[in-house]
Amino acid sequence: MMALETLLAGVLLAWIGLGLLSAWSIVGATILRPGQPVELSCPAPKVSILVAARNEEEALPAALESLLALDYADYEVILVDDDSTDRSGVIAEEWAGRPASAGRLKVIHNHELPPGWRGKVHALSLAAGAARGEWLLATDADVVFHPALLRLAVSCARKEQARLVSLLPEFEFGSTAERVVLPAFSFLLATLFPLRLINSPKSPRALAAGAFILMRREDYEALGGYARLRDVLAEDLRMAETFKRSGRRIYAVLTRGLFRTRMYKGWHELWEGLTRSAFEGTGFSLARVISGVVFGNLLAVMPWAAAAILLARDLATGAPWAADSALPYALAACLASALVYSPFLIFLRVSPLYVLTLPLACLFYSGVAIASTWMSLRGRGVSWKGRHYRPPTS
Repeated sequence: MMALETLLAGVLLAWIGLGLLSAWSIVGATILRPGQPVELSCPAPKVSILVAARNEEEALPAALESLLALDYADYEVILVDDDSTDRSGVIAEEWAGRPASAGRLKVIHNHELPPGWRGKVHALSLAAGAARGEWLLATDADVVFHPALLRLAVSCARKEQARLVSLLPEFEFGSTAERVVLPAFSFLLATLFPLRLINSPKSPRALAAGAFILMRREDYEALGGYARLRDVLAEDLRMAETFKRSGRRIYAVLTRGLFRTRMYKGWHELWEGLTRSAFEGTGFSLARVISGVVFGNLLAVMPWAAAAILLARDLATGAPWAADSALPYALAACLASALVYSPFLIFLRVSPLYVLTLPLACLFYSGVAIASTWMSLRGRGVSWKGRHYRPPTS
């Protein structure tokens, strides 16, 4: 029992450390909200919004409606219909043909994916090639913007003297699966990429959310654009790394009431969507996958499993719980994990009761990481939106 007590004590200390890290990271973080004051030069810089759309017929109308209603003087929307097999291209053309969209929305139909390219990054590259703006905003076709979003983002970039600004969206959760997995995934990212380190020029840590990446066009072109990332699926992460390694400041910002997205629908989309980039996100490092799976399960699964097993054993044998030396450590570790994780759930507007599903989320993501690694190492590659991608050869 001494070994179990020691292990559980270590898990408890790790959770305390994660709680302190979370508090340190979030203190002073920028949160953009509607109604905040905006400081913009006159005239405001022209912004080109780049949208890659593949099989997004359900989400596209709401996204286009919000993009065309932005309260910003000089911007354009360039949407690339990336060889969709549904009505995405037709819907985009219908919106482009409306009088209110004249001169604002341009649609490009792409039916060819060059060898060595990934679909989304190629579509964004096509859109950037047709852009005329001083700033480029890469976003997704399933995101709904508040009218003030672009003004606030450009103002933030100017205020922080950042060359790349990424706003973090709010999630829409349409199923239990999404409420189980996505908050835990957000917690994982927040742990690995603390906001304070992302926003510090002294730290190499970099991250951006693909739903909103605003960057200066001259920097984008100087760094090689999306052509430099042609074989990448996690283009948001790699673009942020590219900017920061070049000495250009990046800035990540939380938002409230400004834009939202529903990333995945149900278990199947969660599995496919997270699997496509899990191994790539580690830098194709088997050691990082193994250590992440082991450490993650020790923190998120082991204390809950130990508490359940110890309670059941004591109940079955009639032993007094107070005499079980390992049980207090297990229960304390469970409590610590709940106290650290529940603020993320509350911020994401998910019931705090979902702290009880953290072990399930950890097991799910462990399966995702293992599957992504296995498929990549075997050379089979991963699938996303009807396309199959093999891992880079170099």
